[in-house]
Amino acid sequence: MSRDQVFPVIIVGGGGCGLSMSSFLSDYGVDHILFDCKVEASALPKAHYLNQRTMETFRLHYMHKEIQKRSCPPNQMSQVAWATSLGGNGHLDRIVIHQLPCFGGGDGDLKAHAYKTDSAARSANLPLCRMEPILRQIAEERNPGRICFGHTVIDFHESDDHVKVTVQDTAGNLSTYRTKYLIGADGGRTIGQKIGVTMQGATGITDMVSVHFGADLSQYWNDTFFACHFINGECGTIFESGAIVPMGPTWGRQSEEWVMHFGFALEDEARHQEDRLISRIRDLLKIPDLEIKVHRISHWIIEKVVADKYHVGRVFLAGDAAHRRPPTTGLGLNTAIEDALNLSWKLAMVLKHNVNTNILDTYDQERRPVGKRNADWGLFTFENSAVINAAIGLVAGQKERNKSRFEAVFEDSLTGRSIQAQIKKMIESQSIEFGAHGIELGFTYEDGLRISDGIEAPEVDHLGQQYFPTTRPAHRLPHAWLVLDDRVVSTHDLVGSKGSFLLLTDDSELEWAAAAERLGFQYKIPIQTARIGDYLRDLTDQWQRVKELEDGGAILVRPDNFIAWRSLGPSKANGQELEVAFAELLGLPPPVIETSMPLSGDLPRGKLVRGRDG
Repeated sequence: MSRDQVFPVIIVGGGGCGLSMSSFLSDYGVDHILFDCKVEASALPKAHYLNQRTMETFRLHYMHKEIQKRSCPPNQMSQVAWATSLGGNGHLDRIVIHQLPCFGGGDGDLKAHAYKTDSAARSANLPLCRMEPILRQIAEERNPGRICFGHTVIDFHESDDHVKVTVQDTAGNLSTYRTKYLIGADGGRTIGQKIGVTMQGATGITDMVSVHFGADLSQYWNDTFFACHFINGECGTIFESGAIVPMGPTWGRQSEEWVMHFGFALEDEARHQEDRLISRIRDLLKIPDLEIKVHRISHWIIEKVVADKYHVGRVFLAGDAAHRRPPTTGLGLNTAIEDALNLSWKLAMVLKHNVNTNILDTYDQERRPVGKRNADWGLFTFENSAVINAAIGLVAGQKERNKSRFEAVFEDSLTGRSIQAQIKKMIESQSIEFGAHGIELGFTYEDGLRISDGIEAPEVDHLGQQYFPTTRPAHRLPHAWLVLDDRVVSTHDLVGSKGSFLLLTDDSELEWAAAAERLGFQYKIPIQTARIGDYLRDLTDQWQRVKELEDGGAILVRPDNFIAWRSLGPSKANGQELEVAFAELLGLPPPVIETSMPLSGDLPRGKLVRGRDG
């Protein structure tokens, strides 16, 4: 074997989580290498929904354009429906039982307005089989020659100051590496098990089968549908029916590819029989002569598990290696991307700016509660489908009874209309899956890297529908559109992609900006300064509505656009409150105030000041 190669960070796993982490680390200037045992990108069409928070992150790191370009347009993912069938000529065929807006789609309603107001990014919809090659290309462009597919990590051992990693390529050649930090983004296949992590929670809940197939459904499909669930008297309950989602690459009714999801009892052997699955798709859609080309059939066990710890020593877990949940609400890859962002900027602080390694402990403190919450929410929304089933009143295996029940449901009578109204009410309860705006944007880091200002947490919508913007520490920085040099930018753009902090204040005083500049000189940690006022204008008064600050107040924003500290009003000590808070936050030596140091007072009032990340 050759001499050990040395990298500060090694990532194991080249899926959406690992590839995103690689791009983030490249932006932050952290030398690293990535290994993945597979040779090609994923062929699976899963993990297709990217929520607004993920798209904000990709936008911050200039990774969003190609994904957005190839994504399903918003108007073609604006509704989710429950229907009896797509085809068929019977009097109970082709009936949309009910539909509801999803992911802020639709025009004019309050939820659609909230999605547009609360973020600079829109949700996207692109299956992993087309998204992963984009993420891989970006990662390879930013870290050429070090995105190594066809390389399997077969062993690793941690010492006091490094981790020794053994890697095997497809030809069987072995290489050894040394790294400061090893990241397991491998879906839980090897890394977590070796460091003794236990996945806690419910497993073996049910078996889901996904059939990725090609078919022409253009004469049947409604262009606004993101997905359609089928329940009818012929196919029965959810275990006897399923849901279909278009997969592009052309979107809407012209989609060439589709995925049908079925639920199966674990003891049902039919889930392994391809012919049975194809006939079931035709029966469920009621299109008996539909030409179907199967691309792939995948099986996955529904579970809700979270790692009991996200790191041991120098080894960290992210993505599915740390948490797995039902796919409802689409919280799998989205949670993984946020894991990658959270850990990446903290590694950069340690490796590039000599911040105390204790900052890495906050990765577990912040992300594990979010992982648990998202896993719980995934199961919560998955199980809610039983409420819809109960309202419709179908019983597994009782075909004749179910036919009679459907006749009663759609009967033109007072009773029939009452049943329909109740079913619609129950279907609307599934907005917890398709309109979880508060879940997607409202997660917080109460026990993490932030300094409390003593203000209690704002209200929370326990059904996850509403997001309440706030500048309270531990929360995501609220989005607002600003005008800078005739350009329109978001508050989220101000932090930059290079791993800097942001001091955000107004132009009523200069003490905060001067303190931020002193911090940059003393600690050599990049801090941007932006003063919203005459030069950097609040375009729609959105910032004025959400800032929660008096004139002269200030907030300190982390590189991931989460708020670490704020002062509700002006400084009372020449900005030293910020300096003390910054040192405390990152475990730095106490600040030294040098009054002879040049201040920012000579800069134009309200101007965006580029710090050492400028």
